[in-house]
Amino acid sequence: MPDVDENQFTPERLVDRAQIASVMATYTRCADLNLPDQQADTFAVDGRVSYHPGAWIEGRAALAAAMRTSLARFQRTSHHLGNIEVTFQGADAATAESTVIAWHRRLDGSEWTLYGRYVDRWVRSGGGWLIAERALCAAGATGRDDSELSALGRAPS
Repeated sequence: MPDVDENQFTPERLVDRAQIASVMATYTRCADLNLPDQQADTFAVDGRVSYHPGAWIEGRAALAAAMRTSLARFQRTSHHLGNIEVTFQGADAATAESTVIAWHRRLDGSEWTLYGRYVDRWVRSGGGWLIAERALCAAGATGRDDSELSALGRAPS
């Protein structure tokens, strides 16, 4: 049997890529509209996320609680994704990376902006594609100390 390239641009894989990009957009929209429960629903039930080095939030209920606490610190946010790259590992698993620019207005009116990447692992379940694991890697930030964030690795010059 010939090897199958899971990453060919077949109609099925184009649909899968579009579905993953749609869930990514839902994640950011829910953050911006302060909908933490719906934002957590973009994760698998046992999904996990790391916004800080070595610190993982695991399970959809814990994710919703952490997002609720985090989002409550802001008057407004605006998250923008781009440069989405998806690589499939079989029919129901994928990895993806996307760039993120996330603007935040704190309750005191001060603002900060994050520049970075989401590094994800995805699974397909009965309900479609969900985030199994997400790690935020920061290239930098303005308006806040970015030393507490996971640094985006960069090859030496």
